[in-house]
Amino acid sequence: MKTLPAVDLSYRPLHELAMGPLKAAFMNCGIRFKVFDILTEFASTEQVATRLGTHPENTRRLLDALATMDLLEKQGGRYRNLPIARLFLVSTEPTCIGPLLLQAQHAGLNPLEKLAGLVKNGPDADQDVQNFADESLWAREARDSAGWVFGGVGRQVADIIKTLPGFGEFGKMLDMGCGHGVFSLYMLHDHPTLRAVLLDRAAVLEAAERFVHEWGMADRVEYAPGDYITGDIGKGYDLIFASATLNFALHGLEELISKVFRALKPGGYFVGFQDGMTHEGTKPDTMLGAVMPAMMLGMDYTFPQGRIAHAAVDRGFRWVRSRTIPTPIGNMDVDIARKG
Repeated sequence: MKTLPAVDLSYRPLHELAMGPLKAAFMNCGIRFKVFDILTEFASTEQVATRLGTHPENTRRLLDALATMDLLEKQGGRYRNLPIARLFLVSTEPTCIGPLLLQAQHAGLNPLEKLAGLVKNGPDADQDVQNFADESLWAREARDSAGWVFGGVGRQVADIIKTLPGFGEFGKMLDMGCGHGVFSLYMLHDHPTLRAVLLDRAAVLEAAERFVHEWGMADRVEYAPGDYITGDIGKGYDLIFASATLNFALHGLEELISKVFRALKPGGYFVGFQDGMTHEGTKPDTMLGAVMPAMMLGMDYTFPQGRIAHAAVDRGFRWVRSRTIPTPIGNMDVDIARKG
């Protein structure tokens, strides 16, 4: 008689990975139908299906799946958002990250059905690769990703910035590659006389302007349309901030850091908020979403931890302080460099 297998290691993590696409599909379906907008209060399957114009029985099955995933609660056949859905999946909330979550299955950024072919054959010039030079792509990304900052990260970063020595005397900051510009809004909120310059492509700045006006800070913000890598970034700043944008300058980082150094006042700060890859480029999982675009383009654009700090020291900054902070999408690095 052969000995039957006896294991002391559970394959539960593998099962969770396999179930991931299914869970994402249910959640994304709920986001697209705006189910969570309806369920700010208890509602029955019939009420939800009537509002959505959907099949009643399959609507019930979808709602049950969302309850299984702890996004909804179910009581007496009626459903309501749980706190995490109420805060992050209701489209009218500023903290809504629904559009950001949908990006993970964006056909242009992560064409999952092409993964095996990319691994086998490499980048294919004939395939439908997203045009990353398209300004409308980044304008949409700016709108879609603002909830990430409103959802806690903006306050995390601003709480670090406001502890910088001399913060109370800052007069002007640059948000370089600003995207939605929401990080700047948190910093302006903490400093009543600080002014911000938002620098990004023109279409992106139009998206940022919406948030600036919505939060009542239009009189303290200037807009500088352009490319911070190839163009002028201005001068006389007390703070230059860059969040999740320096990947575009990965192969010319030292030259960009020199430009930043020249644009700062003496004693000014450069703060980078960026991925910092460790464990030979395999951790943290923050940048899993960058793997397929890298496969399609045939180039990596993630930062080894310490690369920004080393470049800042090399290009003349007096000192650099770095820390890793947890965020809802994974760990990210904050590098703070001060000019002498």
